[in-house]
Amino acid sequence: MALKDRIQALLDAGFTRTQIAKAAKKSQSAVTQWLSGDTKELKSDSAAGIQAATGFNAVWLATGHGPKMATEATNVAAGPNMGGSVPLLSSVQAGNFKEFVNNFSSADNPIEHVPTSVPVKQFTFALRVEGDSMEPDFKEGMVIIVEPELDPLPNDFVIVKNGNEESTFKQLVKDGSDWYLKPLNDRYPIKLLAPDMRIVGVVRAVEKRFR
Repeated sequence: MALKDRIQALLDAGFTRTQIAKAAKKSQSAVTQWLSGDTKELKSDSAAGIQAATGFNAVWLATGHGPKMATEATNVAAGPNMGGSVPLLSSVQAGNFKEFVNNFSSADNPIEHVPTSVPVKQFTFALRVEGDSMEPDFKEGMVIIVEPELDPLPNDFVIVKNGNEESTFKQLVKDGSDWYLKPLNDRYPIKLLAPDMRIVGVVRAVEKRFR
C-alpha cells in the first residue's frame, strides 16, 4: 500500500488533515503532498506523532509493513519510539524538564526539536553543551540526548541540577559510598555530589549537526 493510501486511511477513520498535520508536526501542505503521492516518504518522528494521536501503528504508517493499528502490534504495553525528535532545552529548563517535555502528547510544543536515533521515551530531551569542562570528548555547542527514565550507574555521563536551579553536565563516579561529579577537562576539579543536587538524567548520545 502506497503512502497516499495509508494517509487516506487516517481520513477514512475520521481524522482531519489539520489533526494529522498537528500530530506529525508538519504543515497541512505536507499532508496534501502525502495524499497526492508527490511525497512518498513519511519520517519516523512524524509517524510516531501520528501514532500517539490516532492509534495507527507508526511502523505501518512509515513503511506499510506490520499491523495497521498499534494495539494489534503487541499484547504488552507500548514501548518507546525508536528514534524521532526531542525538545532542545536550556540548562534552566532541564532542571524542571517535566514542565516542558511530553513526547507522547500531540499538543503543540513551541520549543525547538532536534532529531535523534536513540529510543525516545516520554521525557527524553536534548541539551546543548556549555563551557569546556567536558572537553575533549564533548565540546561546547554539541547537542546531547538525555534520558531521565534511566537509573544512573557509575561512570555514566549525567545531567545534574545544582543549587542554583541550573543543570550541569559531568561524569558520575563512585568512591566507596561517596558519589562525585567528574569533569573530563583536567583544568576543573572533581566535586562531591552534594545533598542539594539532583541527577536529572543520563546522557545517551551526542547528535552532531553541522547546519
